[in-house]
Amino acid sequence: MRKYLLTLAAGLMAASLAIPASAADFKYTGWFRVRGITADDLDRNKNTHDGQQYYDSQIRPRFTATSEGGKIVSVYELDYQDGGNYVWGRDQGRPTVGINRWWVDFLIPGTTLRMKYGKDDWTDPTKEIFDSVGANRQHGIGLYGKLFGPVDLSAFTVKYVDNTTGATAGASRVGASDGDEYYVALKWQAAPQIAITPWAALDRRNTENAAGTTGYAVYMFALHGQAKVGILDLAVQGIFETGDAAQPTRTRRNLGDRDVDVEAWALMVRSWLTFEKLKIGFYFTWLTGDDDGVTATGNQAQQPDRTLNRFMFPRGGASGWIEGPNILTGRRWSTITTGNASGTNTTSVSQGIGAGQNTRPNGLIMPEILVRYQLTPAVELEGAVSFVRSAQKAPDVGAISYDNAKNFGTVVEAGFRWKIYKELYLNMVGSYLAAGDYGVTQGGKANDDAWAIYYDLNYVW
Repeated sequence: MRKYLLTLAAGLMAASLAIPASAADFKYTGWFRVRGITADDLDRNKNTHDGQQYYDSQIRPRFTATSEGGKIVSVYELDYQDGGNYVWGRDQGRPTVGINRWWVDFLIPGTTLRMKYGKDDWTDPTKEIFDSVGANRQHGIGLYGKLFGPVDLSAFTVKYVDNTTGATAGASRVGASDGDEYYVALKWQAAPQIAITPWAALDRRNTENAAGTTGYAVYMFALHGQAKVGILDLAVQGIFETGDAAQPTRTRRNLGDRDVDVEAWALMVRSWLTFEKLKIGFYFTWLTGDDDGVTATGNQAQQPDRTLNRFMFPRGGASGWIEGPNILTGRRWSTITTGNASGTNTTSVSQGIGAGQNTRPNGLIMPEILVRYQLTPAVELEGAVSFVRSAQKAPDVGAISYDNAKNFGTVVEAGFRWKIYKELYLNMVGSYLAAGDYGVTQGGKANDDAWAIYYDLNYVW
């Protein structure tokens, strides 16, 4: 019997070796993280003393398949779907698992271009303005690669609202909505260390909503340049924005509302000087603001001059993610946002500006100085000073008038990154906002200072 069993085992092994191997190479990677925040008075409001302290966690296993010698690549990445990144102590049961990103990327036969479709980051060269990075990740279709000589193409379209879904589906129904983004860029490698990228984008949303004015069509025309000269790394981007910020429905037009034109600008400078172990960064962010007041409901279509000069981020200001002080935009050192950049009792917002609010800058003028020092092979010290100034005073809302001050505050940040192992590191940073008088009501109390400490423990492999 043993002889027959050995013969059968040998036969099965030989048969398994004869079966063709999988057509795709498979790779498993991931990012497991626990992070926390301790903060006080993030809303800069003396009248509501508030603080918070909590942890949350993230588990993102990623599965990558590569076939045809790299001609086809696909990614499937999971994440928690509920529980606000699974805040500790909030959810006692097992969290629901969702898809963080998935995509397929393949070489178009006979060309040097590749096509990509799925849910991923679709961005401009800065990954700060347009559009979907991290929390704003959406489904899209893109085309990229070498077009000819020193010129590369990058183009994509993203769908973030579809009027064929939901109870009010159908373009002719009240409540139907459709939102799309379009982007095209040509990158010219002018020299080995110099690249120039002009790009254009459109963010449009059609909405048939009898109660509001949420339709819009906003165009961006931009020029991005980057260079490396000796110890200097420099990136500069300028943007002109135009279009319609608010397209009233028939009902609202009958009540007197009209289109609101957009005419806004943005300038971003990101530079670093490297001196062996020391790096010094100089950042500058300028986003134009608007000096008009708004109605008590904040209806943009009621602006006196029918022109919006405040820079408008994609999706009606719902996306985009400026790299600024963590206590303002929730990105540079830590992306914990449940109680910071998108939570309650806070003035923080990922775009760095608001829409007709006294709690968030009305446009932005923000010079910054950043420092990184490699103390040991495993420990890097980090710090920054950011001068946060609103481009315009806080807009008056209805009968409420605000002080003419534009100083939102000065932010000082300091911390460290400890590389415990090659794939395991701890990041800890403190952020302190010395509040200015921006957003104070006429004759009202001064704003309160705010502070926060962020800590992340990451395992990335």
